[in-house]
Amino acid sequence: MRHKDTVALYDYWNEMRGDAPAPLRSRIAPAGLGQLLPSVMLLDKTDADDFIFRIAGSRLCSLRCGELKTKPFASIFMPEDRQGLTRIINSVDRGNSVVILDTLAKRPGGSGVSFEIGLFPLDGGPTRIIGVGSAFSSPEWLGMIPAMLELRGVRHMNPDAGLAFLQNRPSIPILRRRNDTDDRIQNRLHVIDGNGKLGPARAIRAFRIVDGGKK
Repeated sequence: MRHKDTVALYDYWNEMRGDAPAPLRSRIAPAGLGQLLPSVMLLDKTDADDFIFRIAGSRLCSLRCGELKTKPFASIFMPEDRQGLTRIINSVDRGNSVVILDTLAKRPGGSGVSFEIGLFPLDGGPTRIIGVGSAFSSPEWLGMIPAMLELRGVRHMNPDAGLAFLQNRPSIPILRRRNDTDDRIQNRLHVIDGNGKLGPARAIRAFRIVDGGKK
């Protein structure tokens, strides 16, 4: 919980819930959200246990350069992140926990910008989660080129622990599978076939195979 918008929504959500695990949806009012509104989202739970945008603020919509209402929450993430994301969101809905997602908003073939999402449970009705998503900087391309979120880390938080603890809780990094052709692969084993003449090398995960021998 590093972005000021996430902290502000936590403070409001915490005030609205009182001693309850989560506030009633009816207690959330636009007037109470103030300047957060462009970054706020409300997520509805469908009969298929998916979560879709009921409301998405203008800054969130600018991430994809289009309207997000009724679209799946997972659709703004990289395809490889979506399956794990479903389990994370369910922990907010069923476990009444606060979840912070550390992500990177990436444009196609280009750079990215750090983007934090805070998800907070709601009680009553199909709208089960209120959230906020904010970038840590505003590059010129953001809002002009559709970006996708790459999940980098996640923090599950006990909302009763207090803000100071929540802000200092470390993020659990998401391990990403790298492509076998990635030049950064660490090669620990070298195999030389044939008479020792080095041929074209190919990397296979942690191994390096060098073809050679008789032609």
